[in-house]
Amino acid sequence: MELILWLVLPGLVALGAAYLVWLLMRARIEVLTATFHAAVAKVQNDCTDRRPAVDDLLADLRFERQRFLRRMPGPKGFETSVITQERIYFRNIPLTGWMEEELPLGEGELLAPEVCTLPMMPTLTVQPTAVALSPR
Repeated sequence: MELILWLVLPGLVALGAAYLVWLLMRARIEVLTATFHAAVAKVQNDCTDRRPAVDDLLADLRFERQRFLRRMPGPKGFETSVITQERIYFRNIPLTGWMEEELPLGEGELLAPEVCTLPMMPTLTVQPTAVALSPR
């Protein structure tokens, strides 16, 4: 009987110790979870307080876009391109210069209906002139 007690008792003590460790770790995880949830709630509260300020700032930003149709004389006739100019404003103060993008349409292609309504950008035609150079 004493032999069985000496063999079973260490096993029971080990099981009891494992159960106590499990209980302590579970309690520690619950405390960490509670502090994490409290921190997340605090951050969410701060974000909801600051959100209107960010929305007001974004409402003051304005994006302006202009589109033109440019026809330039080329070696094979007129070459058509769409010019898009974009600029960002804060209230009425320009934050950027005009950013320009040119999209060549090619020669003799049919234009889309939205492109046909774009205003024509005036182009300067340069006529070649003969210049006489005189020696000095």
